[in-house]
Amino acid sequence: MITFLKVHEVLQQGPSYRLSWYNAEHTMIVLEIFDRWTWDEALVAVPLLNRLIEEAGQPVYSLYYYRVSHLSLFPRGTGLSNLRRILELDPRNEKLVFFIHQDAITRQFITLLSRVYGLRQMLHKYRFVDTWEEALHQIDADRAPQP
Repeated sequence: MITFLKVHEVLQQGPSYRLSWYNAEHTMIVLEIFDRWTWDEALVAVPLLNRLIEEAGQPVYSLYYYRVSHLSLFPRGTGLSNLRRILELDPRNEKLVFFIHQDAITRQFITLLSRVYGLRQMLHKYRFVDTWEEALHQIDADRAPQP
C-alpha cells in the first residue's frame, strides 16, 4: 500500500498516478507514479501537468516521483513517437524537472534521447535524485539568492 505525499491539492488521479500541487503557492507540482503506467495515462497526465505550469504564470518546479523502485521512467509498451511528444513539452516557466527514484541506466537513456531528438536545451533542467528530500534540498538551493 502506497502512502501518498501530503499535498496542497490533488488535481487528477489515474489507476497508477496522482497529479497534485504540492504547495498552496503553486510553485511545485508533483506527479506520483505508484504502479506501472501506460502511454494513455502519460499522454493525459504529462500534458495536463505542463498546461498547469504554463497557467501558473510563475516559475514552477516539476517532480516526477516514482514511488516503487522497479518502475520504469517510461510507460509500458512501445512508443518512441509518444516519448518525443512528451519530451517536446517544455513550459517556459518550468524551472527544473526532478525524476525521483530512478537508476543510472534511466538517466543515461534520457540524456541520449534528448540528444538524439535535438532537445539538448531542455537537458539542463533535468535532475535525477534518489530521494524526495534531495529534490527539496536542490529546490531550496535553486531558490536561494545568488551572491
